[in-house]
Amino acid sequence: MMLKKMSILLASSVLFLSGCFPFLQQREEEMVEVEESNQEDQTVQVVPQVSNHEDYYQSVLYDGSYLHGQSRGFGNSVVYNRLDLDQLELGLASIAQDYFEPNRYFFREGQYIERDELNSWLMRYNDETNPTGLNPALGEGETMREREENRPRYLSHILEHNYLVENEEGNLVLGGVVIGLSMNSVYNFRVEDEQGRYYFYETPISAEDMQREGERIAQEIVTRLRADTNEEGGIGNVPVVVALFREQPRESMIPGNFFAKAIAESGIELSRWERVNERYYLFPSNEANQDVRNDAEKFLRLKEEIQGFFNTYVGVVGRAYYKDNQLQKLTIEVPIRYQGKAEIVALTQFIADKITQRFPEQLKVQVYVSSVAGKQESIIIRNPNEEPFIHVYD
Repeated sequence: MMLKKMSILLASSVLFLSGCFPFLQQREEEMVEVEESNQEDQTVQVVPQVSNHEDYYQSVLYDGSYLHGQSRGFGNSVVYNRLDLDQLELGLASIAQDYFEPNRYFFREGQYIERDELNSWLMRYNDETNPTGLNPALGEGETMREREENRPRYLSHILEHNYLVENEEGNLVLGGVVIGLSMNSVYNFRVEDEQGRYYFYETPISAEDMQREGERIAQEIVTRLRADTNEEGGIGNVPVVVALFREQPRESMIPGNFFAKAIAESGIELSRWERVNERYYLFPSNEANQDVRNDAEKFLRLKEEIQGFFNTYVGVVGRAYYKDNQLQKLTIEVPIRYQGKAEIVALTQFIADKITQRFPEQLKVQVYVSSVAGKQESIIIRNPNEEPFIHVYD
């Protein structure tokens, strides 16, 4: 995609994240020229830098509006579990930080893979009707069920992120592309019989098959993005990072995780694939008890203390995020039945005190207290090496 000539204004207004969170220093105003051809000038506001523990990228606003990706909303149609979709997007930005420094690069949703193009890529390959399909053609078998099971669809979704950077001439240019490939761990499909009735099936996909197919598809996508025949034009020799994401089964209460990444610095060949060591555990669960027993026991003690605070049952569920085998973040949900706001205040204060006792200070802990009807009642945020922050909703 050719860049248009425009002026960039780093906005001086404060980005409002939430009434609960303070925000600190922001960047001073400055003007940056961005060259693009044959287009009228646009004013682009770069969302100001806000101090935060996640070190989010600053986004680019075109004429005061956020520029949505070409495939906006497409993921909702192809990724069944919302937890997977959220982690795919947030996790992909985290992967990008390994290659593109957040204090130098600006974020923009993907503009190179068109919506119709994405749809055809996700479909099965067919030499006559869909030669660009990245999922394999149907396998062999006497029935449609056998043909589906013998060669499942491995690829669920493709997510594209663009990263812009200021060059030596002071122009904002494309500095990198990051692609997330969301892979099925279980392939769900349906088969229609002669009477028009549908039957639903599923088949698991091994980790080996998932990685093999993910690497194959990743290489093909890089080749297509580099090609000048791409509808938006080739992306040139900017680095292209591809990360593979494993979706959880549909009924899962925890999101999937990235498991591999690679980069094509300037050509079309991806470098050696690197393992991404991350995953989620549900607390309580048998899997957590087996793999991360110490943390699971700490959570169980906290759960018992919260349940003992009320004379009625309080459900407590946690999602624990591990990176390189170390617990990085714990998110706890506490749905309760209550009679008054005083109970909410007391419970929130009680939980805030207990998490400081039960978990190390370098761990990020988030607690969401809600009514059984789903209304958010209070929130606790304990950032690493800080005191818990409490907010009770009116």
